[in-house]
Formats: sequence, C-alpha cells, structure tokens
Amino acid sequence: MDQILSKHNAIMKKYLSKHSIMSYLTALAILLTFSCKEETKREEAKASTASNIASSEVMLTKQMPDAETSIFDWAKTQTPFKSGGFKPAAVTMNTRFGKLEFPGGYPTEETIQKVYDELDLQKATQLYLSMYPALSMKGMIEGVVRDYGTHSSSHIAVSADRLDSKALWLTGNTESIYSMVVFDLKADGPTVFEVPGGLMGPVDDANFKFLFDIGPTGMDKGKGGKYLILPPDYEGDVPEGYFVFKSPTYRVFSFVRANAADIGFGEGAMDYFREGCKIYPLSTGPRENTYRNVTGVPINTLVPEDARAFAWMHELINYEPADAFGKERLGELASIGIEKGKPFNPDERMQRILAKAAEQGVAMSRVIAFNTRVENAKVYPDRNWESPYVINNSTFYENDYINLEARTVFHFTADGITPAMAMQMPEGLGSRYQTTYKDSDDNFFDGNKTYKLNMPPGVPVKLFWSVTVYDNLNRCVVNTMPYPSISSQQTPPPVTNDDGSIDIYFSVKQPAGVEKQNWVEVIPDQGFFVYIRYYGPLNAFNNKTWVPNDVDLVK
Repeated sequence: MDQILSKHNAIMKKYLSKHSIMSYLTALAILLTFSCKEETKREEAKASTASNIASSEVMLTKQMPDAETSIFDWAKTQTPFKSGGFKPAAVTMNTRFGKLEFPGGYPTEETIQKVYDELDLQKATQLYLSMYPALSMKGMIEGVVRDYGTHSSSHIAVSADRLDSKALWLTGNTESIYSMVVFDLKADGPTVFEVPGGLMGPVDDANFKFLFDIGPTGMDKGKGGKYLILPPDYEGDVPEGYFVFKSPTYRVFSFVRANAADIGFGEGAMDYFREGCKIYPLSTGPRENTYRNVTGVPINTLVPEDARAFAWMHELINYEPADAFGKERLGELASIGIEKGKPFNPDERMQRILAKAAEQGVAMSRVIAFNTRVENAKVYPDRNWESPYVINNSTFYENDYINLEARTVFHFTADGITPAMAMQMPEGLGSRYQTTYKDSDDNFFDGNKTYKLNMPPGVPVKLFWSVTVYDNLNRCVVNTMPYPSISSQQTPPPVTNDDGSIDIYFSVKQPAGVEKQNWVEVIPDQGFFVYIRYYGPLNAFNNKTWVPNDVDLVK
C-alpha cells in the first residue's frame, strides 16, 4: 500500500500541473487496477509459501519413534487420524526454478517442462559430485597412457627429476620421485607387480577406492616383494609366493614413490626402478619392461569441468563390470541417458542441462573444498590447517554412513587413496598432509599480496617435510616456477632463523631481503593454497605437542 500512495502522489503532482482533473482520475484508476493485481499476486505467493512451510512444519513435528521406542508404544501417544486431516501441498508453488501450477491437481504443460528440466539438472549435478572420484581416476589413467606413452602395464613412467609444474596432477608432490603405473586386467588378466625395498604408495581401483599399500604400511613391510592383482571375474587357481589382492574393477592405478635422499635423482632414480620394479601378466611371466623419465613432460590428468564429464561416465560404466557401480548408481546414470551397453547421444536440451550441471558441480565442489562445513575439519582448534582427509578416514565412512562432503573435499583437490595418509600410523611410518586456504586472519589467500609462513624449529619427522603452493583453479602446483615448493632436503637448504625456525614467503615478486630458497612465486590476480607434507611423522606431530603456525599476511 505504501508503494501505491507513493505512486499516487507522483501522479497527482504531474497531472494537476499539466492536465485536467479528468486525465488525473483516469490515470489514478489505471494505477489502482494495476497495483491491486500486483498486490493480489504477492498475497498469493505468500499464501503458497506459507502453505509449503506449514506442511514442512507438520512433517517435522510428527516424527516417528526414537531408536529405543517400539512402534506400538509410540502409537499410544498419538492422536488418531480424523477424516479430512490430510492437507496436500498447494496447487500453485513458487519455486527456485519458477512458478509451478497444478490446476485441479494436474500439472500444466509449462510446469511439466520446468519440473523435468530441473529434475534432470539436479540428478546430473549430483552425479558430477558422486562420480568425481571415478572421473578423477579415469583422468589419471588416460593422462599417463596418452601423455607419458605407457602403452602397456610394463611401461613404467618415473619422475626421476621430481614432478614439475608442467604436470597437471591434483596437488602433485614436487619433492618425491614417483612412478606411475596403469594396469588393465581385462587385457592382461592376473598381473604381477614386483617392487623393490624402499618403495611406498597405494594401489587404487577405477572407482578410486583403496586396494592395498606397497611399502612399510603394505604387506611387504618396506622390504619389497611380489604382488598379484586379480581381475574381478577371475575364478582360477591362485599361486603361492605372492601378496594377492582381487580388484573389483579391470583398470587399476598406482603411483608409488621413493625418497630422493635414498635413490638420488635422474639416472640414479631410473636405475633403482629398472633394477627392482617389474610388471607383467601372470600368464606370460616376466617380460621386457620399458622405463621413461617423465619429468618435464606435460600431462593433463584433470576431470573436464564441462559436459564432457558425462561422456566419461558413459565410457567408465561400459568398460567396467556393473557390480563396480551398483544398481542404484547405474539407475541414477540411466535416468539422464547414460546406460551400459547403449549409445549416449544427448539431444540439444540435455546437452544444455549437462553443461549447466557440470558448472554447478564445480561451483559446489569449490565451496565444499575451500570452505568446508565438516565438523572438526581443522587439525588444531586455533589454526586454519586441515587434513585433505577432513574426517581422518580414507573410506570417508563416519557413523555408519559415507560423509559425502568429506569425500568431495578430498577428491576435488587430491589424488591417492590410502589409510597411511589418513590415519595416525605408528611413529615414523606413513605420511600426513595438511592444507590451508586462509591466512591467520581467516581471509582467503590473494595472489596480489605477500604472505609468510614461519615453520617452528624441530619439525618432527623421520624423513623430511615440504611446503608446496597450489593454483586454486586447477588445484595443481602453481606454474610460476618449475618446483614451487620448499623442502627440508632441498639444495641449497632454506635459510634458518637464529631460533631454528624457517620463514617461507609467498608472493608475486621475491621480497627484498628474502633468499630465493625461502620464497615461492604465486599467480597475480588469483588465489592459491598451501600444503605441508610430513614424511615419517614422529610422536610430537602425532600428539600435537609441535604445532605449525598459520600463514600470516605481511602488512
């Protein structure tokens, strides 16, 4: 009504100064008619909203019995239903995706279209999130085969001079020597993986689920040995002399690492893998292996952030056994046209929906990862450091369910599923990672500013520690320098303060008075985030008597 009076006063001033009283009255009548219609629409919208809210409140107050009360005892406390007591939802609904109308209870054609568009969009968006682990694994497998040229499981890629910034790996580690291996059990059948002592890392299936560890936390206990990986449909005899694991998927991936301080770089690292790392089908026995130093080789292992992700889903379920995904997930995929054994040819409407779903999935993942609402995600109550495994569990199981947001936090930003990085291991074993997206003032990092991380003295690790900087858009190392990291084993070592602490700077330009080995260059006009890796964490780390500092803005 206030809006009507305001418009009336404006019209009165305008018409009484220039026109007759009749013109004024005509204009006023038009205004009142229009305003009344608008007011009616607003009241209807409020009534519809109130009806929906009321329905929700009724449902929330009429709960079923608690976990200890029997249904029969509960019934004694309830008022019996009376005829006419059920209240259906409104026939006109104002939703986020438009006004929905059900005259006489049936939807209009316009409502039908809106609902199916929204339904398909919601399903596709959730599939982008729930299929992301498998998509990420597909990206890694295809990237290694395509870009590193590993055209059989016996072709072994080694980052013998460390993983550099040309490689698009989610939060790749620039300090260790990695070997990337792809297994295809449909092509090779049962496959043997011979590993030398000192090698460590996980073997994961095509859904990015943990199969087993190699190294000190694996069956070989760090001494090396022979692992045998069986296909999901294998029913033959299992020979003795192997650590045997059966995979639920045909494609399997492993990136195992060795400490550069032990095996060296370049040819020293290559010799270590040539002498001790062998992969071959069980049926053929040992065959010639090929080894390639892939440091400096560009590779893309990332999940598409557009509709192509859904074509990847179709490819995935067609290659792997149906049991690897389950009937529920396959049903969700089928509801948007992705079916095992059938072509995937989305029409123009569905392509638009899939593109929007991927966009929304990325947006949701960024928020979930960079500003998690998972309870107790912070490692220390007065610091911003989080574990990539925010619930300290590599299966993401919590209280009899899978914590879906914890899973997204990890898989949107990281690679490699293993309990050895998620849970506290015996002193000196495994590795733990911590990350932060915000400075000590709880502000997201800004590449146009200068920051300092003071690492307290005596970092409690058996092997070494490192600090690495990542691009927040692709979640890979910032491509500003070949190795955007600082490590306790680097040469030359970072400059140490008189108290034994180390100051590490993050900025676009090297700050005055700061040595190059204490500085990491970041990208201007963009955010970044920071990882600390602890290899062989000791008790002071495990019991939190040693605590890292937050990253401070240099003001």
